[in-house]
Amino acid sequence: MSKPGVSAGCLVTRDGPHGTEVLLVHASGASFKRPLFGIPKGMVEAGETVQEAAERETEEETGLQVIIDAELGSVRQKSGKIVHAFHATVAPESLDGIDRKGRCVRRDHENDVCRFYLLDEAREMMIEAQREFLDRWQEREPEL
Repeated sequence: MSKPGVSAGCLVTRDGPHGTEVLLVHASGASFKRPLFGIPKGMVEAGETVQEAAERETEEETGLQVIIDAELGSVRQKSGKIVHAFHATVAPESLDGIDRKGRCVRRDHENDVCRFYLLDEAREMMIEAQREFLDRWQEREPEL
């Protein structure tokens, strides 16, 4: 059973060919008219921590295993849903799960887009509340 209204996910970054990139997903069937891209995330299940849920949901949605290195706290989206996030990088054993264009090779049916975007582009595409995760992460990484 899920904790009502609480989901967890990962702000996954990598060093791309043109700078730092952020992994974003877009829900299947959702509009492309407004920023509806977000971090891979999902509901926290009974008996698991928010970090365990973040790792599980990221792998389920993207096919990528990640290494978490920082907690980014939580935000409340307009829908009222609370999203808890962690900063992560792609685990070495999952690097072959990303193609040359930065797309996830394997993703679940919940998302029709799963790929890495440059920081500025990602910020514009993201759900407004989730942009806070980028801000929090960048505060920790002042050279970005």
